[in-house]
Amino acid sequence: MRRKVVRRAAVTGGVCAALLVAVYLLAVWTVPGQAFEDAVLRGALLAAGGEQQAAATATLDKITEYSLAVAIVVVFAIGLARRQVFLAMSGAGMIVVSVVTTEVLQRLVLLRPVLLPSGERRADQSFPSGHTTIATSVMCGLVMVVPYRFRGVAVFLTSLWATTVGASTVTASWHRPSDTIGSDLIVLIYACTAIALLACKGSVREAEPRSRAARAARGTLVGLHAVEAVAAVCIGVVVGGSALRDLAHSLEPGDGTNQAAYLAGRAFALAGGALVALTILGLLRRIDLTAPGRGLGAGGHQGPGSAGHPDRLSEGPGNGQRRAEAPGAGLRKTGQLVVPSRPVRHDHR
Repeated sequence: MRRKVVRRAAVTGGVCAALLVAVYLLAVWTVPGQAFEDAVLRGALLAAGGEQQAAATATLDKITEYSLAVAIVVVFAIGLARRQVFLAMSGAGMIVVSVVTTEVLQRLVLLRPVLLPSGERRADQSFPSGHTTIATSVMCGLVMVVPYRFRGVAVFLTSLWATTVGASTVTASWHRPSDTIGSDLIVLIYACTAIALLACKGSVREAEPRSRAARAARGTLVGLHAVEAVAAVCIGVVVGGSALRDLAHSLEPGDGTNQAAYLAGRAFALAGGALVALTILGLLRRIDLTAPGRGLGAGGHQGPGSAGHPDRLSEGPGNGQRRAEAPGAGLRKTGQLVVPSRPVRHDHR
């Protein structure tokens, strides 16, 4: 089980890292990428003052340093309440490291070259999005620390919020679509790392079989996110492709092209949030992030002399009594004959 979880996390994390590099290079370091995302920003300006943008700004304003601190404490407290200290540290630490990495990359590392003669915020370093990182990492942290039977509920509630935050950064013209997708990928990389560490620590085990109703609920949850992701990607590709064709002829297109790019950018942000939820569900499929209980040996099996061993009754400390042996414990089989085994001498000195 441990090797399976580590291998799954390593492959997923590696794919996310490769996608992160690809998204950054294509969106930030190419002329078509910058032209498309400039059009997204111009489309957002056309929608300025509307109800959607006001709602998006209100959603983003609720994410502050204080709300982030509260979320980290809640994730850590849930892990502690389950008496899983390493799990609590992993869930909370994953949030902290994701946010710090995003801030460092955005401010100091990932530059945005000026490739266009004109445009919106040409030299603005906005990759990746801090708000999206906070929302997505809190979602993944909660999904990691809650008990297995509540995981689906946690994904359903938090993924709606995280996806809304990611799309709101584009709607409010705070970020470009690639910024939100980059944040999603950074969080997934660290979530995979945390899960792999938990597996190496032995804090994973195969989840118990679920009821038919629970399996149906999980299937519905996965189906909803899959439909959302596929629909959003299709809209983004079709509408965004149309905008890119117009941008190939002119870097300063009309309002129709800008609005199409804006719609496609929001669709890509929504798809990113849905794909994060699907990925974390797939990564933790049939896996309970719980350390073995006390008295359990490696692999979760009870060893001889432990409290549930069928052949012996453990003696209490200092009672000086022999352990009661199960019937037939003094016999051994030889072929078809059953002969007494060598008697065990007990020293009562």
